[in-house]
Amino acid sequence: MTASPAHLHLIAYNEASRAAIGPEWLMLDNLANPRPDWYEYWPIRAHLQRAEREHALDDDAFYGFFSPKFTAKTGLDHAAVVRFVRQHAASADVLLFSPQPDMGAFFLNVFEQGETFDAGLIEAYERFLTHIGRPVPLRQLVMDARQVVFSNYFVARPAFWREWLKLNEALFKICEGGDGDPALRSLRQALTVPTSYAGGAQRKVFLMERAASLLLSTQPQWRSVPHDPFGFGWSTARFREFPQEAFVSDALKRAWRDTRWPEYMQAYAAVRERFVAAPARRAA
Repeated sequence: MTASPAHLHLIAYNEASRAAIGPEWLMLDNLANPRPDWYEYWPIRAHLQRAEREHALDDDAFYGFFSPKFTAKTGLDHAAVVRFVRQHAASADVLLFSPQPDMGAFFLNVFEQGETFDAGLIEAYERFLTHIGRPVPLRQLVMDARQVVFSNYFVARPAFWREWLKLNEALFKICEGGDGDPALRSLRQALTVPTSYAGGAQRKVFLMERAASLLLSTQPQWRSVPHDPFGFGWSTARFREFPQEAFVSDALKRAWRDTRWPEYMQAYAAVRERFVAAPARRAA
């Protein structure tokens, strides 16, 4: 069987990031960066829309669009990603390379994790999903490493990218809309609240980054395979001080998703309660 090709892009935001892109990578040109408020979404969106108009996507291939920090956060170079794609192409539609595995493991899902750092994120996104006719009780979703996506660090076939773009375009439309409808104005305000992230990035950016996780959690047709995330960069929070608990937490969530046996979630809750109650570990 011929291996599915992988089209792997690094986003160039300025001359420095462009110069750092090796010849093995494809460059996604965002040097003009006309909409920095949308971060990665703007160049990915433009590329996918143009490719669709020109019928330039190979439905059997995999595509990825990474920030310049991809290798620093994951330790993976272009060759390593290609090897992983070739290894799992026959059994996957989406391949995940998400760093900060402690953030994925210790929270029930990526929305609960986001809510911890941006209170109101869940309510805003639930309002959005209800508005577009796709209501989801976000606090009840359980995600293991097979659904956790941070920083848009995933590679997927065009079918998944189309669904991802459809969902995020609905978000984009509301965030870019006019002021005519008071209800939509209120929703837009909730979706574009400035966060504490450097530069005051708006909430919409972090919701956009969680779209892939939502799709993988709620649409069973997608087959995903994660790269072992525990070898990637961990967060700078105290969560990184408890690696064993992180391994166990992800395993218990995975077991629950595979079986729906309540004992696994009871055990997960117990591990998390002990972790939350544990004091921060001091360096020797």
